[in-house]
Amino acid sequence: MELTFRNASSTDIDKIFELNKDLIEKYETNLNYDFEKIFTWVKKKIEKNIDNYQCIYFNGIKVGYFFLHTEGEILELDDLFIFEKFQGKGIGTKVLKYVDLIAKKQNKDVFLYVFISNEKAINLYQRNGYKIVKNIANSRYLMSK
Repeated sequence: MELTFRNASSTDIDKIFELNKDLIEKYETNLNYDFEKIFTWVKKKIEKNIDNYQCIYFNGIKVGYFFLHTEGEILELDDLFIFEKFQGKGIGTKVLKYVDLIAKKQNKDVFLYVFISNEKAINLYQRNGYKIVKNIANSRYLMSK
């Protein structure tokens, strides 16, 4: 299995936004949030940072995205998406190993946020050494490695 990574471009913005929107609609449990405001913020975040997003390719086929960026003295893994039909094939694990290599080269720890009810993602992160550090608003975990 060969994974390669390429910089995302403006043509990826709408797809990354849709993946984010679907995730929020599926897993966010606090229904008192102003979702339109959240979606506007998410879209702007993606547009502002699109040059730092990575497209994930499996045997030459685009299978997902991720955004790894520095937050202070640590790295944040954000918006890791493996398209549904490619999940369960070890791609997420390989991406996390790649992130580990980057973190090791920079001598930094990695953290991420994940929805509490997204059990598949939590299991992936825990299998790869991430620990739950904090419960945020009873809808997300902060995990770190």
